[in-house]
Amino acid sequence: MRSSHGKDIIDICEYTGGKLLKNIFSIIVCIYFITISGFVIRTFSESLVLIYFPNIDREIIVLIFVTIAAAMNLFGLKAISRVTLITLPIILISMVTIFISSASSFIPQRALPILGYGAYDTFVSGLGNIFAFSSMFIAPFLIPYIGSGKNLKKAGLISIIVYSIYLMLGIIALLFLIPSITEINNTLSIYILSRRVNFGQFIQRIDAIFILIWIMSIFNYLAITMHFTLSSFKRITNIKFERAMTFCFSALLFTIALIPQTISDINIFERTTYKYMSIIFVFIITMLILIFAYFKKKRNLKKGEKLP
Repeated sequence: MRSSHGKDIIDICEYTGGKLLKNIFSIIVCIYFITISGFVIRTFSESLVLIYFPNIDREIIVLIFVTIAAAMNLFGLKAISRVTLITLPIILISMVTIFISSASSFIPQRALPILGYGAYDTFVSGLGNIFAFSSMFIAPFLIPYIGSGKNLKKAGLISIIVYSIYLMLGIIALLFLIPSITEINNTLSIYILSRRVNFGQFIQRIDAIFILIWIMSIFNYLAITMHFTLSSFKRITNIKFERAMTFCFSALLFTIALIPQTISDINIFERTTYKYMSIIFVFIITMLILIFAYFKKKRNLKKGEKLP
C-alpha cells in the first residue's frame, strides 16, 4: 500500500536533519505511541470492570485488547484499514444517535455564562485543550499510503471534520444534560449519555450495544498506533522480522498498561504530563520540522539541486 508519491514525517525528519534527527524523532514516536496506547487500554479496561465485569481481573481484559491489536497487525495495515472503514461510520452513527435521542432533555441554559470565566480563560488559557486533537498525529504517517496533493488534503479535511463532529456532539450533550462532571474519564461520561437513550419499553440496555461499538473503536485505535510504532522502530533498526517485533511490543504494551496503580494515577498523568507532552511534540515540534523542511526544499530548488 505504501507508494512513492509522498514522504511521511520520519522521511521528512531525515531530509531536514539527517539520520540523527530521524532516529531521535522515531524513538520519541515509539515512546509516545506505546505510552498513550497503554494508558488508553488501562482506562477503558477499568471502565469495563466497573460497569460490566466486576468479577474479571483487569489484567485479563487488557490482555484481550493487546492480543487482538497484535493479531490485526499480523494481517497488516491493509486489513486494519478495512476494519476501520467498516467500524468508523458505526461509531459516528452511535454518537449521533445518542445526541438526537437525548436532545429532548437538553437544558441550553447550562451553557451559560457564555465564554465561561471570560474570554482570556476561554481563548488563551484554554489553548491547552487543543491536545484533544492529538490523535491527528497519525496523519503525517499516512502520506505515503494516501499520496500527496488533492488526496492528502481531502483525507486530512475529512478526518478533521469527522473528529470535530464527534467531539462537539459529545461535549454539547454532556454540557446540556449533566450539570457538572468532575474527575470522570471519557468512557464513563459517554456511557452516562448512552444510558439516556430510549427506544421504548421493548428495547432495553441500549448502552450495552454502544459499549460494544466503543470496544471496536479501541481495537482499531490500538492496532493503528501499534502499526506505526512498529514501523517507526523498524526504520531505526532495519529489523526485517516484523512478526517477532509485534510480539515484543505487545508484551511491552501489556506491561505499560499495568504500571499505574489506580485510575487516579492515569488522570494525574493526563493533567500534568500527557496534555503538555502532546502539545509540544504533536503540534510544536512536528510543525517546526515541517516548516524547516519546506524552507530547505525551497532553498534547494532555487539552487537547482535535485530533491531526494
